[in-house]
Formats: sequence, structure tokens, C-alpha cells
Amino acid sequence: MLILFIGLILTLYASDVFQLGMSLGPGLSVKNALLYPIALGLIFRMALTGRFRMRLPIINMAFILWITYAVLTWIACVTVIHYPGYNPMQMGIELKSVLIDSGLFFFIYFYGSEGEGDFLLLTKTLAACMGIANILTLADLAGLVHLGITVGSAGVEAGRVFGAFGNANDSGALIVCLLPMMVAVATSSRGSARLFWYAGALASLAVLVLTISRSAYVGLLVGYAGAVWLCRRHLPTSKVMAWSVIGFTCVAIAGAVAAALMPGLAQLFAERLFNQSMAMSMSVASSGRTTVWADALALMMSHPLTLLTGFGWDVYHTMFVLVTHNYYLDQYFGLGLIGLFSFITIEYQTITTAARAIAAEGGALRPYMIAFVFGMLGLVVCLFFGNLDKPWCYVWVYVGLTMRAASDIIEKSQKSTLTSARRIPLKPVTVRTRVGANAARMPRDPRTVSGGGR
Repeated sequence: MLILFIGLILTLYASDVFQLGMSLGPGLSVKNALLYPIALGLIFRMALTGRFRMRLPIINMAFILWITYAVLTWIACVTVIHYPGYNPMQMGIELKSVLIDSGLFFFIYFYGSEGEGDFLLLTKTLAACMGIANILTLADLAGLVHLGITVGSAGVEAGRVFGAFGNANDSGALIVCLLPMMVAVATSSRGSARLFWYAGALASLAVLVLTISRSAYVGLLVGYAGAVWLCRRHLPTSKVMAWSVIGFTCVAIAGAVAAALMPGLAQLFAERLFNQSMAMSMSVASSGRTTVWADALALMMSHPLTLLTGFGWDVYHTMFVLVTHNYYLDQYFGLGLIGLFSFITIEYQTITTAARAIAAEGGALRPYMIAFVFGMLGLVVCLFFGNLDKPWCYVWVYVGLTMRAASDIIEKSQKSTLTSARRIPLKPVTVRTRVGANAARMPRDPRTVSGGGR
């Protein structure tokens, strides 16, 4: 089973980096041809062995509720509402690919990976794929290889590197999410292997610079700062300061590499980060995001019931041309409060579970749990200013295998605490005999008094 898990990650990587497509028909690809049999095999194994036990039930139930409600709204849109331009087949395939497949990725890596060895091997596989993909992206920009990496040519995308995992914002958000994990792998390695892992992390940082994604930059700064506060009991101030200096140094190096590959990078930075971000109009400063958000919310308010239920799965794209640039609004517009709170619940529970694992783990896995908190909080912030499309499969693979490791750590800690409590010996109860003056006050048996019966 572990070999299949590694093979699935490598298939995703090859499909995205080398742009193979691997389509087998509408809504079906080589990825699906591996994902579905693995999921069925895992279910079959659980049924035969009877070893299934629901772990982290709140996350599981949030996934089930999220997917179920999305399917019900799709059925309602197809059979009852009939929105103009709503293609039932296309939207159904989108529902399967985006949401149902995401749940399956989480499910198989959460319930399929077992033990610390599986977690470390799968994490290193994911880190290697991300690092090599970003190294190849830089090599493509330098003209050393020809992978067809996209560089924007017009509008707000002009001059921005898309990377291997979607558009510039998608690639930036994925790097923000996985970069701490790559650093954790690097710091935990020994010998020459450490140089490889650090090279992958530095290349990822350079690609992040080249995306010129303001949502990713905000996610990195604000999300990582929030993670420092959340993990403050486990991160000494001296270590935080040292890693901050190292981080800024790496950013400077990555910026120099990026500037060498893209000579006009400084001008693009000045335009997007200074001229545009500091504009007097909020619409201009946010690249039109606030206008898009206001239009979407105004339409919902004109149909008050949708403030509770949403319009239905993926209806937004039949009503507006521009994307929401806010994943939370996208979920709220389509799936209402149920979809929004299901997703937020998953985010909250995964982060708090990792935080509990940090407190319970004092060994080799603690850096990985800390890295997860950093990466997920960075992604949480990124999603407020952007949508995520193509990279979701990597995110849910990472979340699934990390949550399994975290739940194992917590359960092991709880069992250890319970065992220690049972081994504590009870103090014997001692009865003190009263002597001295108190003994003199005790009544004496008259039969013991000499001559008392005569």
C-alpha cells in the first residue's frame, strides 16, 4: 500500500511538472485510475480486518457534511432551479474532481499511512517533488530545460511566473503551505542529503518571489507570524530570532537569483507592491478584489435565502466573469453557511490537532508538527485573498498524512499518561496509637486491676 501512496504522489508530480495531462476521458485521468482503486482497496482491507476506527471524528464529519451538501445543491441546481448556463455534466465533473477527490486524498493518506516510518517517507517524497519541481522551474527560466513554464504576458499576470502548479497565485499559495515542511525535512537530515533539501527549499523561495503573488506574500508574513505566536511555548525567542535572520537572508538570496533570471523583476515589484498596493482606491490596491466581493455579496443580499443556503455548487461562475479571489467567499456564495463552516472547521481542527501534537511530542516529529502549523496558517491567510484550484490534491495529501501522525502522537501520549497514573502506588493508611497522657484517660478493665474481684 505504501508503494501505491508514493506512486500516486509521483503521478501527480509528473502530470503537473511535465504537463502530461494523462486524461483517460471526461472527468477521468491516470490520477483517478490510481486514486479510486487505492481508496477501494483501503476500504476492503478495513472491512476484512475489522480494524477501522474513526480518528479525529470532527474533521471526518466536516468532510462528509461538506461533500454531501455540495452534492445536494448540485442535484437541486440540475433538477429544480435550472440556472441559465449551468451545465450539469460539466459542474458534476467539477464537483467530483475538486471536492470528492479532495476528500478521497485526505481519506486514503489519513487512514492508509501507519507509523512514523510511513509518515517520514511520504513527507520526504512530497518535499522532494516540490523541491525538484521548483528547481526545474528555475532551470526552464534559465533556458537549461524546456518544460513550457508559463510566464504571464498581459494584464495583471504580465511578467509573473506561474510555476508548475497552476497560476501564479496557486503556485505561491502551495509554496507557502509546504515550505516549512521542506525546511523541517532539511533540518532533520544529515550529511550531503541536507544540501539537496536546502537547495529545494531555496529554489521554492525563489519561485515564490517570481510569482509576485501579493496574497502569497501576505500569507507568508501574517500566517507565519501567527504560527510563531501559537507555538511560542515551544519556540525559544533566540531560535525565532535566528530563524528570522536566516529567513531574510534566504529571501535576499532568492531575490537575487530571481532578478538574474527575470531582468524586469524590480520594475514589476515596484508596480505591484508599491504603486498598486498604495493606491488611494481600495479597488485598485486590491486588484479589483473589493469590487468583486461587494458585487457577490450584493447579489446574495438581493436573494436573502442564499445568505443561509448559498446559490448552489459552482453557480458563481455562471453569474460572474472574474473569480472571487477569496476562497471563503467562493464557498459561502455556492454552499452557504454549511459549506463555509465545514471548511473552516477542517482548517481549525487540523491546526489545533497539530498544536496538541507539538505539546505531546518531544521527539523527531515535533519539527514536522510545528512546520504544519506554519504552513496551514500561511495557507489560511492566502485563501482570504485568492482561490486555490490545481494544488488542492497536494494540500490534502499533506493534511491527511500529517493528521494521522498527529493523532498517533496524541493517542500515544494519552496512553502513556494513563499507564503512569495506574502505576502510582497508593499510600498505606497508618493508625497511630495514642500514648502518654491520652492513654491514661482510657477506661481500664476492672478485671485487670489487682484484687479488684476479692
